[in-house]
Amino acid sequence: MANKKQKGITTMDDDKRKLKTEMSREEMTKLLDIFNSFDSAVDTIIECLDVDLSTLRDLRSKAHDMQHLLNFRSPVDEDSGHPNHWRPKVLNDAPNAWFYEPRDDE
Repeated sequence: MANKKQKGITTMDDDKRKLKTEMSREEMTKLLDIFNSFDSAVDTIIECLDVDLSTLRDLRSKAHDMQHLLNFRSPVDEDSGHPNHWRPKVLNDAPNAWFYEPRDDE
């Protein structure tokens, strides 16, 4: 689904907006890896009262992994219809979830 172009900014078919309720063992293992990275980073920060760049880089990478695994979406700007990538992500079935819509000239 990640490589497939998705139509409609907020008008995805109902079957593509369903919340994921079941996970494969591979997906659960990936989620466990993400959790363990977050947990380890928090432990390191608490123990050292500091954070190094490699820990921040790993946290950012795992946040992206989790976003893609669970299909979290950027919210749509109400005025422009463009995605607000800097805002907190929303579930893919949220009415303001942004989806890429190819332009007619593409």
